[in-house]
Amino acid sequence: MPRVRADDYEAKAQSIMDSAAALFAKTGYPGAKMQDIAKACGATKSMLYHYFPTKDDLLFAMLEEHLERVIAGIEQALAEGGSPKARFAAFVLVYTQKSAQARRRHVTAMNDVKYLPRSMQTPLLELERKATNLVADLLRELNPGLPDEVYKPYTMLLLGMLNWTDLWYKPTGIIKPQDLCERISRLFLRGFLAEKA
Repeated sequence: MPRVRADDYEAKAQSIMDSAAALFAKTGYPGAKMQDIAKACGATKSMLYHYFPTKDDLLFAMLEEHLERVIAGIEQALAEGGSPKARFAAFVLVYTQKSAQARRRHVTAMNDVKYLPRSMQTPLLELERKATNLVADLLRELNPGLPDEVYKPYTMLLLGMLNWTDLWYKPTGIIKPQDLCERISRLFLRGFLAEKA
């Protein structure tokens, strides 16, 4: 029975984070109040505080989970066999899917980390750095021999393109998800692979 209770607790926490992410994405973190979050997820304020003692705790838990899922997806894609180009295509697909599955959390991750106290920002920024380093290592494999200092800017250009795609792209539109990922890969690689040391 304790297992069921733990699962129920986790499911409720997820539901709260999903509702909060939708609210934060719509109104912005500073404007959202705990009573608004409670109303959005059909809970009382006291129940909400049982799961997350403060709004900052809620935002931190949401962003930590989101970033850990993104990193796990990147690691899984990069662990696949094949050429660096094949692993790059797998990375673009996985990154796009992971952010699309948690679109509102992704928007919140990009916009709202800055509102947390520094002590809470630090572990989240470490997770962001871990994701960035994984991508930079892949870019080194794709085009080795470039000056070391250019891999980080290219990584940020790529992640910026992927992150902002999440804000305008509609999977039900003319360009299907797989086609979008292939276009992103071609667009980036044609420029990046043309770079010379």
